[in-house]
Amino acid sequence: MNQLFSLLDSFLNRFLQSLLILITVVVSWQVFSRYVLGAPSSFTEELARFCLIWLTLLGCVFAYRKNSHLGLDMIYTQATATQRKVMYYFIHLCVATFALCVMVIGGYLLMDMTDQLGQSSAVMGIGISYVYMVVPISGILIVLYAIKAMLTPDFSVEESL
Repeated sequence: MNQLFSLLDSFLNRFLQSLLILITVVVSWQVFSRYVLGAPSSFTEELARFCLIWLTLLGCVFAYRKNSHLGLDMIYTQATATQRKVMYYFIHLCVATFALCVMVIGGYLLMDMTDQLGQSSAVMGIGISYVYMVVPISGILIVLYAIKAMLTPDFSVEESL
């Protein structure tokens, strides 16, 4: 199981790096084509926006996995060991429930609706359902990471930098 999550972590990390590189290249090309060539590229803004959506949602998954997401740990750090255990499971259960209900189910319904309506992007002609596909994917990954966190708990209190 740990090897599977290690592979998933590695793939997610590389995919996020690739998206960041792609956004940098696309936006650089947009600036170059507009100001140097005098003929702005039409697809770059749309592609950069779609990549940013994927980067943001999958970045949230990665941050949750690494426990580096924003959080209010004032109460958690002041709690006793027993209270920390209860809070730990409660937090991860809430995250998993939200991800399952809102991101997986809601994201799938949104994806299905845009697919049925045949919505596509204006310039590139990409189906919008492909852009929204990242919502249920991110939700599934968060649920998996929440389950892993509950199966292998870490009740330690880490100091923030």
